[in-house]
Amino acid sequence: MALIEKIAALSNKLHCQARLKLKHNDLPEAWGSGIGFPVRTYIEIIGPWPFREIDWVEINPVVMEHIGRLVAPKRWNHSEQLITLLEAELVSYSLVDGMIRIPLEA
Repeated sequence: MALIEKIAALSNKLHCQARLKLKHNDLPEAWGSGIGFPVRTYIEIIGPWPFREIDWVEINPVVMEHIGRLVAPKRWNHSEQLITLLEAELVSYSLVDGMIRIPLEA
């Protein structure tokens, strides 16, 4: 799972939100502020889940930075950086409504 750890490191560095969908659920989990790995076979976004139960991980490449009360937020789109890493590592992904979806094989 070293590959997903590289993807998570870049996503966390860029402050992208992430979520995942469990195989036994119809709807994905809530968005979280980062991706962690509490132990070797688990991934944590909102709660820890074993890799074998995860259908896909989705990353929102657009980050809104709060500037101030009277100034509109700054919008950062990190799609290019994330997609460059995925393609360099030969990771299959899809773009779904602007989100980067990475399927996880058990």
